[in-house]
Amino acid sequence: MLTLLHTSDWHLGRRLYGKPRYDEFKQFLDWQLQTLREQKVDVLLIAGDIFDTTAPSNQAQNLYYDFLSQVCHTDCRHVIIVAGNHDSASFLEAPKQLLKAFNIHIIGSMTDTPTDEVITLSDKSGQPELIVMAVPYLRDRDVRTVGHGERLDDKERKLAQGIKAHYAQIADIAIAQQAQLQAKYKRTIPIVATGHLFTVGGQTMEGDGVRDLYVGSLGSIGAEIFHPQIDYVALGHLHIPQAVGGQPHIRYAGSPIAMGFGESRQQKQVHLLRFDANPDLLSQPLQTLTIQKKPLVSAPTPVNKRKRMSHTSMDLFADEALPESSMLGVINAEAEINAEVDAQASHEAQYDTPSDHLNGQLSGQPYNIAKLSDTTLLQSLPVPVFQPIQTLKGDWQTIKTRLHSLKKSQQSVWLEVVYDGQEVVGDLSEKIAELVKDARLEVLRIKNQQKRDQVMQSQRMDESLEELNPTQVFERCLIAHQVLEEQKPMLWSRYTEVLESLQGGQQ
Repeated sequence: MLTLLHTSDWHLGRRLYGKPRYDEFKQFLDWQLQTLREQKVDVLLIAGDIFDTTAPSNQAQNLYYDFLSQVCHTDCRHVIIVAGNHDSASFLEAPKQLLKAFNIHIIGSMTDTPTDEVITLSDKSGQPELIVMAVPYLRDRDVRTVGHGERLDDKERKLAQGIKAHYAQIADIAIAQQAQLQAKYKRTIPIVATGHLFTVGGQTMEGDGVRDLYVGSLGSIGAEIFHPQIDYVALGHLHIPQAVGGQPHIRYAGSPIAMGFGESRQQKQVHLLRFDANPDLLSQPLQTLTIQKKPLVSAPTPVNKRKRMSHTSMDLFADEALPESSMLGVINAEAEINAEVDAQASHEAQYDTPSDHLNGQLSGQPYNIAKLSDTTLLQSLPVPVFQPIQTLKGDWQTIKTRLHSLKKSQQSVWLEVVYDGQEVVGDLSEKIAELVKDARLEVLRIKNQQKRDQVMQSQRMDESLEELNPTQVFERCLIAHQVLEEQKPMLWSRYTEVLESLQGGQQ
């Protein structure tokens, strides 16, 4: 049996509102190494955005290279890494030849020779066991020729055609190699493709940091660009784990840690793909199981609502704590079996007690299984939460109550506080700072929705921000913040200095 682990979008070096997250990344990478050993992974595939920037910090680089060096001491025989849009192709490829000696294969950008993007991996005996179409993030300049006088829709059409043509070319090479090798070695050799792109129906979240890849929309790129003979497509770029176009074998792994507060209620995951799987594992009966949700932090009004989710959209987009000894779903790709999710709370809902999964104590049991073929099994493993992050939203009384609850829990939690009450709270930051004093809570962001709404309102109800110049906006701010008349001259003077400085810098 060949086992492949699909992960993506590590974003090493990323900060959360200025807060370094190196400890989280280190814990994730340690967990990943443990998973490689426990699951006896043969091939590790990372589908882009290894780093958060094209010039990663020394600490981020140390995490990366230390991880790769430790992978060499596991039973994992091969590592495939393709660049994402956040990565520097040249930086990733700089040690390419050295890493290749350790069976670590790097593809940073579209190659001049298409066959270089088709990598044949061998088993311990030296016989071919897997063909990888290692396609990285395809930049506009790589796949589209510029014509004189092009319109935007012409550019988008050419871009989509270029991406489709590239995948078709690489698929033709891979399929031809597969036919030759299977005829020679008399064994089935699967094909796995990679990609770092935005596909039709891809789901994102506010604050997840996912950048638009191209000018305009890439909505014309759908599951049909992947040849039907490809056994599995390992995608990166979107941070929510999900299948593409109703095809369970075309998947985003998602980011392994929450990249923003909007992702804090998602169960992060990695995908384990098992080729030529054990017949006992493949013969498990199909089940439809209910995922029991556990509270995260408190909502004054619980929402009793149930919704059905299937593998055609996303595997798990919720805040449930996973049972320690049970598999939470078995899905047959042909049977279209849906797992029922107890959506007892909406996305905004919050509960009194931090849930078990905030402690990073998650079982290694798969919470979703998809049977992709008679011999291929896909298992999704939950990634523990190493640093809890939370959004607290409500009026002042609600925020105060929730902060007290979290303080009592003795948990280390990073917080975003969103005040949307009607009452004017001018010293909101000071009040919050006093409440979290001596607690293991750290407030990274405070958003006063009430002030923002007041600023956006004007003396004329139909007045929009686009109609105002900077001075008028500042005037509205003074009114909204109920600034005393004796303070206004000093603030106007400071405002004028700042405005003149900005305008001077633009000239």
